[in-house]
Amino acid sequence: MEKSKRVDTLNALNAHLDKGTTADAGGIMRAPMSDFTCPRLLAQEQDVFFRNTPLCMGLSSELPEPNTYWSDDATGTPVLMVRDGDGCFRAYANVCRHRGSRIVAAGRGAKARFTCPFHAWTYGNDGRLLAVNKSRHFGEVPCGEWPLIALPAAEMHGTLWVRPTPGDPIDEDECLAGLQDELIHWRLSDYPFAGRQALDARMNWKLGLDTFGELYHINTLHAQTAAKEVVGDLQTFDGFGKNLRMVAANQKLNLMRMLMPSVERWPYTQITSTLYFLYPNVILVVGGAGVDLFRIFPLEDSTAKSRTIHAWYVDPKIQKHMADNAMSYEDRLGMSMEVVENEDYAVAQEIQINAERGIQSEIVLGRNEAALQHFRNAHRMGLGHDVLPVE
Repeated sequence: MEKSKRVDTLNALNAHLDKGTTADAGGIMRAPMSDFTCPRLLAQEQDVFFRNTPLCMGLSSELPEPNTYWSDDATGTPVLMVRDGDGCFRAYANVCRHRGSRIVAAGRGAKARFTCPFHAWTYGNDGRLLAVNKSRHFGEVPCGEWPLIALPAAEMHGTLWVRPTPGDPIDEDECLAGLQDELIHWRLSDYPFAGRQALDARMNWKLGLDTFGELYHINTLHAQTAAKEVVGDLQTFDGFGKNLRMVAANQKLNLMRMLMPSVERWPYTQITSTLYFLYPNVILVVGGAGVDLFRIFPLEDSTAKSRTIHAWYVDPKIQKHMADNAMSYEDRLGMSMEVVENEDYAVAQEIQINAERGIQSEIVLGRNEAALQHFRNAHRMGLGHDVLPVE
């Protein structure tokens, strides 16, 4: 985020804190509880969101050099992402053209060629079929006619995007909807990949998104954990098409207010966390330690199962500090997910049970939960449904 926008955001947080409110306008929204339990809705979400919509997969540092690869199954389609010998980002269905077996096991690595473990057909990272094992026995195969199936892929300002179904190229303006300048200013490609972890939960995938979309709950649910660092019920909100930006403040904000009256001098990344919702299923958070990226998916075609995949990309400025103090990347990953699992997702799983019991037909989202209202209507617009009114 460029400096002028950072100053505007800090001024807004400061003003909200003075007024004791986090919302200047808006109203409440009523949303159907059936959004968490309807199998027909989930089937439509699977088709529209997770097969035919470009998805942010991670940051560019997942593929740090030419001839590196990353195999990922989270979307439900096995995807093989590569940075070819020229440094170009490409993506393919991780499926051998011979008998449909997986070519590369899930994970990351470096190689320019991939050999199917079933019958040893070999492909280059440009997708070409290079060799058919024992071709004289198998029969004539025109290699040029049997490349890996290419998936639309785009590298945009330090982020990697793939649509899991073949088709037209990815439209950057449609995906980012005005966030381009912000991503450019963050220099996301400078953040090295530090680690990844997954969390399965008995809840609808959208409930996972909801836990990141408001700070109204910080002082109650997280009174002994996150509330010691994050200022509760204080955030800014801005929409960018189906995406959004929400900025939270940590407790250093109050210290800055006492010690440094000039907002222009406040160290933005040290006192805030900037959260982006990247439609349809990604939460990206830029904070003092680096970038956290959460991808949330339905699991096993169930309305009540989800998988959250958390990747962390460390701020290069703190790498040496962590090494000098023997600080473990694994410890930091574990701590960041502990609150999510034991507090946020514990409550979300209770909400799922209550939704299934049909205790109430709708929930209400307040004007200080503007991001949650945005989630709901972004998804509804994507599915071609009527948007929910704000009263």
